[in-house]
Amino acid sequence: MIPSSLIYDKATALRAKGYRDLLSLAREEGIRVNYREDFENLLGMYTCILDIRFIYLNSRLEGPLETMVFAHEIGHDQLHQDQVQGTLLLENSLFDSTSRTEYEANAFAAHLLLDDEEVLEYLREGMELSSVSRLMNVNENLLLIKLSELKRLGMELNLPFEPDSQFFQKIHV
Repeated sequence: MIPSSLIYDKATALRAKGYRDLLSLAREEGIRVNYREDFENLLGMYTCILDIRFIYLNSRLEGPLETMVFAHEIGHDQLHQDQVQGTLLLENSLFDSTSRTEYEANAFAAHLLLDDEEVLEYLREGMELSSVSRLMNVNENLLLIKLSELKRLGMELNLPFEPDSQFFQKIHV
């Protein structure tokens, strides 16, 4: 199990580098990115073969969903590279809370995509979670993971509910 503080530190360190987009970030980090037309319900996949790192994304992904899947796969690269040498991490349900590695990649994606102060400012203004997630172009479940992780890191936050661990299974691309 990777400590929440390490996940947070790795994601915020990448944010601090100021990459203009996730494709640039992946390329600068040495990750090869390929879009696959033959993925039916598979959203994305990460593997590392002979120290060459690969992210495969479903070519039908677009907008916020593509961004979340991409950030999640970068999370696998940054957190689980040593565990996947020669194997595949397949993403059918990005928010499957029963898998520790999936949750860790989700937490990484949440920290990579969502700025702490921006999220907290919206909440201080009294915005509903659904409004904040729409404004920040992420699924509400990713926002809830961000807040859960901030709480684990010591922030005093009252979370209204847990993320729906099944929502990605309902998405067909």
